[in-house]
Amino acid sequence: MVAALATASWMIGAASAETLRLAHHHTVGGQLDRAGHVFGDEVSRLTNGALKIQVFPAAQLGQQQEAYDQLDLGIIDMTLTPSSLMDKKWAAIRHADLPFLWENFDHFVRAKNGNWGQSMVDHMLANSNTRVLGWSGFGFRDMIFRGEPVLTVAGIAGMKMRAPESRLWIRMFELLGAKPTPVTWGEVYTAMQTGVADGLEAPAVAALDMKFDEVTSSVVKTQHMFGILAININETRFQSLSPEFQAAVVEAATVAADFFDADTLEQIKSAYAQMETKGMTVVEPTDRAEWVTAMSPLWDEVKGDHADIATMIDLAVAAK
Repeated sequence: MVAALATASWMIGAASAETLRLAHHHTVGGQLDRAGHVFGDEVSRLTNGALKIQVFPAAQLGQQQEAYDQLDLGIIDMTLTPSSLMDKKWAAIRHADLPFLWENFDHFVRAKNGNWGQSMVDHMLANSNTRVLGWSGFGFRDMIFRGEPVLTVAGIAGMKMRAPESRLWIRMFELLGAKPTPVTWGEVYTAMQTGVADGLEAPAVAALDMKFDEVTSSVVKTQHMFGILAININETRFQSLSPEFQAAVVEAATVAADFFDADTLEQIKSAYAQMETKGMTVVEPTDRAEWVTAMSPLWDEVKGDHADIATMIDLAVAAK
């Protein structure tokens, strides 16, 4: 009888547990997947299992842009989304990916924990159905090539370079004289393997996560952009949660964001060495300043996209 009552109690608890679906576009066991599970474990701990997070990795619920669009519509509860793919809702978010905006990882952390980070959250909430629970850093992005490393801006001219489905990246490659080739993240491996594109740009840690070392040969450490990740929840879904569940989700997101940042910093220490071990050539550009000069017109061009951009750039710069 005791056993029966215990079983019944467990079944009632399991039946009453609420579940949020969290989607991301990276591989199973990769950095985003680990962060998603850290978030889920923390939510479960804080709610004694009454609120659960079901993680859907590897673009199971849609490639990165599609998944974010579904999140904002409320089809998916949560996503881990690069900030660059949220610009359809608030064009000013493009400023965060401007080339050479961020000096180092600490600069980004100060910004996300200060006025810049809160302003980003507020603007997204005002312009979409997306509540950003936290910001994290992928680290700096480098140029990665199928063939020999391209050390100069002149060398990249005419090359087919994979670009995210974002105007900012497309224009950046145009300024470099390359041919931007939009390919969604989940299809980049195949694009490199088949020669649809000659190269791409990505953070070293993310490139290793996606096994791009198997289909590319060289890395040039331009460190031209800083990758930013948003932990998102659909605002309508968030408001449907009890105050206790809302508090747990917010707290767990802070834990997951801090985990992601620490994980990135730890992996950055060995990422380039791992690439070399895997047979890739890792080199510095001949003159980094020429890459800065070539991409610099993008700053003024982007300022014309939205009235908020100049203010957001000022907030980011102020965090240096």
